[in-house]
Amino acid sequence: MLKGGTAKAALPRMGAPERAKLSANSSQSSYSSNFGMKTSRSSSTIASDLRLSKIKRASSDDALAKPVLGSVAAVSRIKKTVTTGAISELSDNRPRSASSVQSTKKSGIPAPREIPQSISRERVSLRDQQKSSIAKKMVTSASTSSLSTLSKHSRGSVKTKAESVVFDKNLLESQVRELLAEAKTKEFEISKLRMELQRHKGKDPSSEAGTPEGNSEMERTQAQSGDIQVLVGELKEKNGRFQRELATLREENQALKQKLITLESTTTLLTSSSMHSVNGVFPENTTSDAVSAVSGSHLKTSVSSGSETKGSPLPSSESSEFEKIPSRSDSVSSSIKSVVPSGVVKELSVESLTDRIQKMEESHHSTAEELQATLQELADQQQVVQELTAENERLAEEKGLLQTSLQQQRDRVELLVQQNDSLLQRLREQAQCNEAEASRASRVAELEQRLAEQVESSRFEREKLVDIQQQLTGSLRALEMENQEEQIAVNSLKEEVELLQGHLESEKVAKDEAMRKSEEQRQAMEALRVESASLKVQVEVERQKIAELKAVQSASDNTELQSLLKAVHEDKDKLELSCTELRQELQQVEVDRLQLLERVEKQEQDHKTNMIALDEKNRDAENQIKDLKETIFELEDQVEQQRAVRLHTNQTILDLENQIKRLEENKAELEKQIKAMNKQMKDETEEWRRFQADLQTAVVVANDIKVEAQQELRTLRRRLQEEQEHSARMASELEQIQGTREMHEG
Repeated sequence: MLKGGTAKAALPRMGAPERAKLSANSSQSSYSSNFGMKTSRSSSTIASDLRLSKIKRASSDDALAKPVLGSVAAVSRIKKTVTTGAISELSDNRPRSASSVQSTKKSGIPAPREIPQSISRERVSLRDQQKSSIAKKMVTSASTSSLSTLSKHSRGSVKTKAESVVFDKNLLESQVRELLAEAKTKEFEISKLRMELQRHKGKDPSSEAGTPEGNSEMERTQAQSGDIQVLVGELKEKNGRFQRELATLREENQALKQKLITLESTTTLLTSSSMHSVNGVFPENTTSDAVSAVSGSHLKTSVSSGSETKGSPLPSSESSEFEKIPSRSDSVSSSIKSVVPSGVVKELSVESLTDRIQKMEESHHSTAEELQATLQELADQQQVVQELTAENERLAEEKGLLQTSLQQQRDRVELLVQQNDSLLQRLREQAQCNEAEASRASRVAELEQRLAEQVESSRFEREKLVDIQQQLTGSLRALEMENQEEQIAVNSLKEEVELLQGHLESEKVAKDEAMRKSEEQRQAMEALRVESASLKVQVEVERQKIAELKAVQSASDNTELQSLLKAVHEDKDKLELSCTELRQELQQVEVDRLQLLERVEKQEQDHKTNMIALDEKNRDAENQIKDLKETIFELEDQVEQQRAVRLHTNQTILDLENQIKRLEENKAELEKQIKAMNKQMKDETEEWRRFQADLQTAVVVANDIKVEAQQELRTLRRRLQEEQEHSARMASELEQIQGTREMHEG
């Protein structure tokens, strides 16, 4: 039976040999109920029954030891899992009765939906069929001549019933011990849950209260702790109810033990009284001793503990005593034989004797009919006992299924505990992540603000740079145009310089030619001067000669002198003409030389002036080119700097955009994780609710089993009372028969 939504300790399942033994016992009891009317039970069957009872006691001891071990293992492991399928299937397949509704009302747990009672109807139909078959067999086998076999069968059925009652008592004791072990494990689990609650309360991070996510998580953990505290309170209440029910079960078990002891004492009294009767008459000392023994045994058993009364079987001497017990028909016939030859024959006539014999036969027939009815009732009760054993086997199988389902539930609860721990760890990590995310969000906000400022400043700077770039490009274009114009001018100047250099070269060539000509002319003039000097010398010589000739002429002939003088005068004229020509040519050459020199000097001056102007223009153009190159270099440096600044700003913008994208992706991932965790927590809460509902159904099923067991106990008690009343009536009838026999003998 389950209580309070906690896992039940593992109950021992009966092994295959024990179930085989129980089935053999039930088959033997059914065989004795069907065929025990014809033959009595032998000593071998009684010995086997005794061995079976010993084995049952050993198995019950093992079953009592196994829950303790199971409780220790449960204490060491604390497996708390749940499966919804097995308990729901069992709750769907379990039969319901009116007492289950009362039990659910008493336990305060809502009962599940009602299930059709096909199984109980099948039981009733089987019971009716078995009763009818047994009645047919009893009618066919019953006869007036089989009183001895009937009495032996009644003793055998009483013995089998006593053994079944002892076995039921052992089962009840094992169930009580299992319930005690279960109560201990539940108390330990409650203490464990309290310690876990304290540990979870102590481990709740105080940092979660700073953020709204932390507040929500704290509210969730507080709600969970409140639910767990409510669950612990319900567990405490159910544990108290369970302990009270255990106390009532103990009291009922003690009462059953006492009733069983009285039943055993009555059976031993009947067997001893029947064994010690001589010719159907019980001596007074034996009856008094039996009554005293019964009372003494009752006192001893009431004083002794419950462990001494566990599984006490019938004495082994009954196998021989049952064989020695005379039947009632034998006792009646012997009483008739003892009555016929006694002194009553002398006092009474044959008719009175025959009347008395007829009356005794009628009373004998009535007692035989009553015995037959009691045997029928005993057979019915034995059939009921067989049905109860079958029901017990079915309950044992269901108990095994419940144990397997509970084991699965324990595993599932352990898994849920591990998942809960992992979820708590993840919640703590999420709280830390939320804190980091909050700081990251503030940092992101600052970065976004700084990014916006930088973007705005970069935009203004970009506009300024664009304006500067446009201005620089305009000025660069203008400078390029000027540079192109200057280049064109420089090229034209270079062409002019080249032309002037060509003219200069040609002038130099002409100058050289003129210098050469002038040099030649000067040489020719020198040669002419030398020649004129020589001519002058010759003229002087000739004049001297002329003078000499004149002197000679005076002395010689005049004619030769005149011819010579004419020839000299002609040579002189030729020489003077050539000299004048040479002088003219020399003058002309001098004039030409002077003109050439003037032209050369003029050209040199022009060339110098042009060269100076060209040098100045070249220097100016080179200076302008240098200035333009410097400005171009400066502009290129500025452009490169602006490009670098622009690239840097673009890179910073891209980095910030990538960082924003990463932050958005992290935010999306965190939102997905939060959604998944919320979904997982919802699923776990839903699964926990299903687990509570399944536990409630399991508790309802256990309460139904308990109620059915209590009903079976009540029916057994009622039948036991009926049997006790019947045995009391039989004892009174035996006393009456003994009194009539004594009266007849007297």
